[in-house]
Amino acid sequence: MATRVSLFLEQRHYAFEAWGSDDPVMLRHADNYRIIVSQGRNPNYANIEVQRTDAQLTLRFGLCDLNQEQPLMLESMRQSVATDTEDDAFDCWDTIPPFGVVELYGFQIEHSARITGEELAAFFALIRRFLLKHFLMIAFLDREIDAVRAYMNDWHAEMKPFVHDGAIGYRVKEYG
Repeated sequence: MATRVSLFLEQRHYAFEAWGSDDPVMLRHADNYRIIVSQGRNPNYANIEVQRTDAQLTLRFGLCDLNQEQPLMLESMRQSVATDTEDDAFDCWDTIPPFGVVELYGFQIEHSARITGEELAAFFALIRRFLLKHFLMIAFLDREIDAVRAYMNDWHAEMKPFVHDGAIGYRVKEYG
């Protein structure tokens, strides 16, 4: 686990992890991809491009280390955590980690018409798993996912909303 974007950028190899229990569509994605990572405007930012090599499918997005670059967004996220044990939304596992929190932004997707919705959903499930392997929490503003919202079905159960500068955002992590 890298936990910081600057450490993530130092890695030499990036890979999806397939699990034996994954469906065949997900396994096909895990076997046929290329992940390209480059530094953004400084070492706290990264540009990621994921290509499926046996089909016309490319996803591009950016990462920002919130602890290093956006402390105000982190504060907005902290305010969304229910701390009252009597609150129906209270979850003892729902905390904002002290590091390893990244913002995803600038989603762009290109794919051929023969790529199915099921394939795209499986692809995004692998993306989520890949990101949560490297970081403790991922966050994004609602407006940033317009191009890919329909394929993030696997993310919904773990998405916790927050409001930052009047915009709806979501934070995602593996909850206990």
